[in-house]
Amino acid sequence: MSKHDSTAADSPAQTPDETPWQRLASADPIRIRDPLAEVLGMVPDGDPLVVTFADVAKAAGHACPAVAGAYRSTQLALDRLYPDDYPVRSNVVVTVGGAPSDPGLGPMANVIRHITGAADETGFAGFAGFGGRDDLLSFGTVEAPGRAFRFERTDTGAAVVVSFAPSATGVDPDDGGGAPMQALGKIVSGDADAEETAAFREQWHGRVQRILDAPADGGPFTVELASETDE
Repeated sequence: MSKHDSTAADSPAQTPDETPWQRLASADPIRIRDPLAEVLGMVPDGDPLVVTFADVAKAAGHACPAVAGAYRSTQLALDRLYPDDYPVRSNVVVTVGGAPSDPGLGPMANVIRHITGAADETGFAGFAGFGGRDDLLSFGTVEAPGRAFRFERTDTGAAVVVSFAPSATGVDPDDGGGAPMQALGKIVSGDADAEETAAFREQWHGRVQRILDAPADGGPFTVELASETDE
């Protein structure tokens, strides 16, 4: 069965999302195995957990270009690392290029952690080491432009680097976010009228959707084997 096929994880036994969304961008779900969840009987052996964009938006408290960029970056990386199988939590190490204080990188790292389970020293250490996720995510140097992330499989050593260019979407975190964030400030302060608010939301959610729909190459994303970026 393909990792993109429906599985028991999509059965009616799953609780539906009852959040009263007024609008939320859509994206293909990410299916990832969690051996610890299997051992504890949460899911049948070999069946994946299903993580959706709605899941990470709820965890973040909002949907924005950074959250969408991290979700799509992780999706592209896992698709490249696991072309024929489900990715596996506890077997993926992530390096976030930059520092936690860099604009947007902290929230993006949280999205990646939510999907892959990879965590810093605060992560779950596992049962006698089994299923541990601590020390699998760190901030450091990743040789790639934009917001860059390195994903590596611990079982094979295969690694990819995903580069995301927020400025290609019209939001530049290094320049205060650009015009959209200026409009948001006016809305938050209560100075925007209904027409301005509606126009902002249309622009905002449209940008988020375009990020989630972006291809692996040729848009704001570039996906390369780590060996290619290290040359």
